[in-house]
Amino acid sequence: MARARASGWRGSWSRTLNCFAGLARGRDDAAFAEVCSSQASVLRSNIEAQAWDGEWYRRAYFDDGTPLGSSSNDECQIDSISQSWAVISKGGDPVRARQAMAAVDQRLVRRDKQIIQLLDPPFDKSDLEPGYIKGYIPACARTAANIPMPRSGPRWRLP
Repeated sequence: MARARASGWRGSWSRTLNCFAGLARGRDDAAFAEVCSSQASVLRSNIEAQAWDGEWYRRAYFDDGTPLGSSSNDECQIDSISQSWAVISKGGDPVRARQAMAAVDQRLVRRDKQIIQLLDPPFDKSDLEPGYIKGYIPACARTAANIPMPRSGPRWRLP
């Protein structure tokens, strides 16, 4: 089975590229600043064109083109990291970023349990091989609080 390769959430690199562009301009290196800015723009355009699933951003694609983090998946239809990049990096289309975070609120925020799930539904029986995230037992995949890793999921104050 092919493993997940191309990743939509890596669009967060657009912010890094824009930061490098600013540093290059500060050092009077207009040529490198332009390379960084143009690559950030290409990256954002590709993410918007290829990773948008209609209500949220897909997480990745497998070598065979199968999406991960798509409404067409049985497991991991939505992933919090993929939605967060659009807001954190300020690289996502503002309308889509709001729509993606609304999907996070609807699908992943569990106010009754005071958790934000990493993904939903969790991996349990799928034949897909997305890497480390499939190793989380379903109960742990439901909340970032149970997983020992940097918190890179959605950040906003819940009412």
